[in-house]
Amino acid sequence: MLLAALLTVLGFVAVYLLTAYVISGMVVYLNRQPVPKTPRDYGLDFEAVAFRSEDGVDLSAWLIPGSERKLVIMTHVGGLTKYGSVASYRNLSKLYDKEIEFIKIARHLHDSGYWVLTFDFRNHGESGRNPNRGMASVGLDEYKDVVAALNFVNTREDLRQLPVGFVSFCTGANSTIIAMSKRPEVFGNVRCLMAVQPISQEVFIRTYIGRLSAPVVAWLLIPTIKLFIRLRGDHPLEKMSPKEYAKDIKVPALFVQAIHDPWTELTDILSMYEATPGTKEFFWIERTSHRFESYSYFEDKPEKMLDWLAKRLA
Repeated sequence: MLLAALLTVLGFVAVYLLTAYVISGMVVYLNRQPVPKTPRDYGLDFEAVAFRSEDGVDLSAWLIPGSERKLVIMTHVGGLTKYGSVASYRNLSKLYDKEIEFIKIARHLHDSGYWVLTFDFRNHGESGRNPNRGMASVGLDEYKDVVAALNFVNTREDLRQLPVGFVSFCTGANSTIIAMSKRPEVFGNVRCLMAVQPISQEVFIRTYIGRLSAPVVAWLLIPTIKLFIRLRGDHPLEKMSPKEYAKDIKVPALFVQAIHDPWTELTDILSMYEATPGTKEFFWIERTSHRFESYSYFEDKPEKMLDWLAKRLA
């Protein structure tokens, strides 16, 4: 009986450690989804361009020309691509099974006259790997890709004088906010930032696990997940957040959040909003039940995005 009890305890411990290890891997190694279409499939002319980050990562991008002298840089969600998300793609850490088409959002921007630049982050789509064994950090390394995009814009004759706005989603929003703090000198032409659901990764993991199981399970797992992430990567889980960098946002900012997002605590993004100085606005997306529905929202309802950008990039 004692042996059976001991084996049961060891079994629980093994399952606990394995679960924490697998979840830590889902944090530091994201999906690399395919890029099945280009802007041409949506009736848009484009130029396939590439640029390199300061730490040597080659980044794949699309430049869609506009009819007016203004530019929007779009940055995508972690685990997705400059295209979006492919419904048929299957992976253990893929969190959504419907198609997301960021190019539809780019088409709305193009139709309103904007040039659009969109790119794959490191470890994503058609871009290269992070030098740190291909690990993700929800903005703490990816901000260098935002800097690379701006360096590309700032050194290209037909783009360097254009006023720039960012439309940034999740990890893309994190990365843009962090880049603005760490490398403000490259943001000289940037006039505004639309940040769609930036997030602290610890908050996401805690609420995600809590929804799948129970809050007590998240409470039990988080310390060991943190330990595994420290052992496997360069950045601790609790630092994977743009919170401490929001104070350095120096342009008008529009924060966007699904009010019924089940995988966050609304106090997280509200704390970023409160820390942001200067002109800012909050836009709540209603009637959604999945966090990722908000990333498709502007595909069919671009009015808020377009109205807000028009005021900032006039």
